Parts: sequence; C-alpha cells; structure tokens
Amino acid sequence: MKNTIITLALAAAFVIGINAQLLAQQPEKINKQHLVDINNLIEDLSNRDAFSGTVLIAKGDEILYQKAVGTADKARSLKNDINTKFNLGSMNKMFTGVAIAQLVEKNKLSFKDKVCQYLPNLPKKTFGDITIEQLLTHTAGTGDFFEFPTFESVADTAKTITTYVNIGLQEPLLFKPGAKLKYSNYGYVLLGAVIESVSKMSYFDYVKQNIFAVAGMNNTDSYERDKTNDNLAIGYTSGPPPMGGPQAPPPMGGKEREANTKMLEVKGNSAGGGYSTAIDMHKFSQALLAGKLVSAQTLATMTKGKVTLLPAIEAANLPEVKYGYGFSELFKNKVRVIGHNGGAPGVDAQTEIYPDLGYTVIALSNYDRATMPVMNMIKEILTQK
Repeated sequence: MKNTIITLALAAAFVIGINAQLLAQQPEKINKQHLVDINNLIEDLSNRDAFSGTVLIAKGDEILYQKAVGTADKARSLKNDINTKFNLGSMNKMFTGVAIAQLVEKNKLSFKDKVCQYLPNLPKKTFGDITIEQLLTHTAGTGDFFEFPTFESVADTAKTITTYVNIGLQEPLLFKPGAKLKYSNYGYVLLGAVIESVSKMSYFDYVKQNIFAVAGMNNTDSYERDKTNDNLAIGYTSGPPPMGGPQAPPPMGGKEREANTKMLEVKGNSAGGGYSTAIDMHKFSQALLAGKLVSAQTLATMTKGKVTLLPAIEAANLPEVKYGYGFSELFKNKVRVIGHNGGAPGVDAQTEIYPDLGYTVIALSNYDRATMPVMNMIKEILTQK
C-alpha cells in the first residue's frame, strides 16, 4: 500500500535500555493480524476524512509499522509522507523536562530551587515561592499565556523565550504555589528561561545541541513559520471542540476544515509548538531509554507521576493519568505508559512509550482531535491481559 511500511519482524528484538533477555521470553504483543486491523482503521478514518497524518509503531529500534495518509498542504495538493514535519503542540514539554533534568545532573540547578534564583527579574512578590519542580508539575499557580491580554499582540512576532516571559510578569497567580494543579504553558516558558539563564545559550540552541543532535533528530526544531520550511504540514481545524470534551472530527460531509496558519504563533517555544517527524520522535524515545539524554535513575524520577492530571473514569475504561517532569504516566492493566500529547487548532500529536515492553507508539496529525481512535486501539492491544 502507498506510504505504508509494515515490517513483520516479530521475533524477540534487542530493546535499548531494557533487559533484552527478559523481553525475548515474553510473547509478542502485536502480531500480523493486529497490524492489519490497525491499518484498516487508519485507512477507514482517512477515507472518512477523520484522520490526516502519520502513525509509527516500534519495538526497540525496529519499526513494525509506519503509515502516512492525508494532505500536508491542501492548496498545493501535497500529500503527507513519512518525512512530513508535524506541529507537536505540547509534546515539546518533554524536551524542556529533559533539558532541566540534564542541568540537574550537571549540578547546575536543583528541582527544589526557587525560580527567582535563576530569573531575578521576576517580581518576587508573585514568583518568589515558586520552585522548579512546581513549574515542571503544573502546580506553581502560573496561568496560560494564550489567555494573557497581551498574547495576541506578540503571537505573530514572538521568536524568543524572553518575549513570552515578559507578557506574564504582571499576571497574578491562580493559587498558592503547590496548592493544586492547573496546566500551565506559562510555567514551561519560565522553565525555558531558566534553561537559558543556566546554560548561557538560547533555549532553541540548547535543545538542538543537547537533545536533538544527541538523538539524531535531524528533522526537529521550532521552525519559524514566516520563513520557507521544507515539508512542514499545514494544520486544518474543524473548529472549537464541542461541549463535553474532545471528540473526533466529523466524517466527510461535515464542516469543512480551515487552515490554521493564522491561528498559531509564528514560532514555538519551551511550552510547545515545535515540529518533528514520527521517525525523529522514535529516535527521541530510543535515546531516552538508552540513557543517552539522562541517566536511568533521572529518567525514573522524571517520568514518575507526582500529581493527578486526569482522574480515572471506570465507566469509560480510562485510567488515571499523573504528571511528572514534562511527562505523563498511566497504568492500564498494570502496563506502564509514559509520554505526552499535544493539541491546538489543526494539531493533534501523541507519543506513548511502554518502557517495560519496549514499544513506542507515535501518532502525529494535522487535524485536531484525530489521533485518539488509533492510539486507543493500539493501547488496548499492548495492554491486553
């Protein structure tokens, strides 16, 4: 099939960062029929115009399945392919969490340090009690810069972390630091500024040098959308999510999607908005598990859930999701899953890593609310008892 790679190498594989001998003794979780079923679902969703993007399933460094469907640029009739770069949304937070952890390993800061220690220009009356850890776990009380009154005035020009920091300096905290959780993009902008302060490099240069280059991620960056970029998918949105939470987009014949080019900021930042490919995100997963980015002990600390992001909903068979340092963690049928998702108008991205099984699953879409049916099917297969 066009744009499809199915590798049925289902013998025991060496999985970086995991005991290969133990894995070899385990039955394979994904078989040929599973891959056929997954492929049929993706094709059905694509035919109904409910999914556009790419899906990758790997065990260790072996890619078992990869498929690209849909259109990267409708105006120019350019199709998505395996090298198309998709907006990651908040998946960038994993890179920011890793960058902070690297600096902790180098004894340049501590998770318990106060943020004002590294950003002395922050108003201490507001930010003085906030720790790095609270920013990482969304418990600092900082808000969402998308909701700040001055965001719209800088969205089309902001290309530095400092610009985003400045628009929130006079914003009040939503609650006392550490009191509860409120997902905060501004908190991750502050973490980006901490990385710049400690490393003496721009955030973008730091993650390029210390994460992307180390992992071999040659097609990942916070690309500036007002410049010419190779093979960057344009997002297409079907409008705000309906009341009651995210749902899949309507099938063909529903509301026509609108390009998101005027809805996104001109450049991503340490909270999100960068671009990558499914292949590069697989490389990130492998480098992470192999100890190339942080030690195994640090990775365990980062990815351990510390606060509840989403409670379990037994009626819908949804597990509790907890948040660590730039990573979410959940257990389904006692199988551990770590990673992050990202969403925005015309953006839906998910990376799920099964560290005890050795699998990585990635879905990147240039439609909003599009990846859930595919990711749910794969999760059910991988976590079946």
